Amino acid sequence: MTDSSISILRAGAARLRRGGLWLIFALVLMIPKVNRLRRRRRAWNLIRILAAIAGTAILVFGLARGHGFALIFVGALMLLFGLLLNAERPEISIDARAKELGALITVDGGRYIDAAGNRHRTKLFVGPDRLWALDSALHVLLEIPLTQVRTLVVEPSGTGWSFRVDGEKTKAEFIYEGSFAQHLADVAEATVRSRLNRELPVLP
Repeated sequence: MTDSSISILRAGAARLRRGGLWLIFALVLMIPKVNRLRRRRRAWNLIRILAAIAGTAILVFGLARGHGFALIFVGALMLLFGLLLNAERPEISIDARAKELGALITVDGGRYIDAAGNRHRTKLFVGPDRLWALDSALHVLLEIPLTQVRTLVVEPSGTGWSFRVDGEKTKAEFIYEGSFAQHLADVAEATVRSRLNRELPVLP
């Protein structure tokens, strides 16, 4: 191999290396924009559909024409992108969810036991006139108008503590475990009780 051939190879390798670095740099800059776009569900799904169609077309063309591995790889990559990369679910904070519900206070709800006996990790959202139990995804599991609450009970339950809300139509139990189980149950009970604005009857 001559010196000129070696120089050409080295120059080509250098250009390829610079091109790769620029591509990586461009991809890094695009990540925040892509993440923002993923939160726009309709726009992102349209991009996914177009990418899947284009990827399928490139893949079929590449296989049919016997083109190189690079073209087939690009088509497969675009197809996988369209099929697998879903839109990002918009995250909602506890504060935003409380504002949405109209809740004033949020406290740890331990584990809520539903009618089927299943346990759900919960947060209690206490509003001016009602109590909500929400799961870890901030979906409402239970809603109790405070005017229907008759008794609030905190008591030992196995190795933990139980906070029970008994209402006219609904009974709910929340189990707390760990070193601070009693404290957390007491805090939940005191918080709900503070919102039970029961007026004393007016005596004649």
